[in-house]
Amino acid sequence: MAGFSPLRTGAFVIRQHPTWRRRAVLIGAVLVSLVSLYLMYEWGRFEGGYSKFAEIQRRRELTAQIDTLKEENERLRAEVASAELARNVDNQAYAAVEKNLADLQAQVLKHREQLTFYRGIVSPEDGIGNLRIQRFQVLPGGAEHHYRLRLVLVQSMRQEAMVSGSVVVQLEGVRDNKPVQLPLSEAGETSRADGQLPFQFRYFQNLEQDIVLPEGFEPRAVTVEVRSARLAPVRESYPWQVTAEG
Repeated sequence: MAGFSPLRTGAFVIRQHPTWRRRAVLIGAVLVSLVSLYLMYEWGRFEGGYSKFAEIQRRRELTAQIDTLKEENERLRAEVASAELARNVDNQAYAAVEKNLADLQAQVLKHREQLTFYRGIVSPEDGIGNLRIQRFQVLPGGAEHHYRLRLVLVQSMRQEAMVSGSVVVQLEGVRDNKPVQLPLSEAGETSRADGQLPFQFRYFQNLEQDIVLPEGFEPRAVTVEVRSARLAPVRESYPWQVTAEG
């Protein structure tokens, strides 16, 4: 036969079988089975309403929707950032307006006080043009127990003559649970040994005096007496109240 070549070796005959054909047939059968299974799988999906082209189109549509949503998301983020920036700018603008308004109110109040002060000089409400105390303040000093007394003396513009004299200041308080009257000579340094503050003016004058309270002394009030040889003395008592510089 053409397909076999028997060989004789002594008493035995060895035949060579074509194993490559069997392998080819086996591989072909496997491939045919796989193709058949895939075709059956695709046919089943087609019968069930599945379309490969429809799936590809669906994926394209979903990809387009994703791109649109991404663009919309970026646009919304930009709008949120712009709104946040505008809100911050508005807050800063409102803060600046409020600060300017507060400054203007403070200036108006200051101008009103100045107007009241000068009006009291030009035309006093009580109709009396004599010497008087227009304002008294206790201001904080630069260290503990340090203070500054500020006093404004005025007389009406109806008075053309100069007025002169001195101011006597006396601190009233408690020390060791006992009432104490402390003259200015024991709390501040003045140009006079008696602790009095001299003055001389035509219409008004500001007087300031730094004081240092003794240890253990608790101030309660300040008595101010303005003395002048030409006019009647003026005496006022003020509660001890420290105010801010202004």
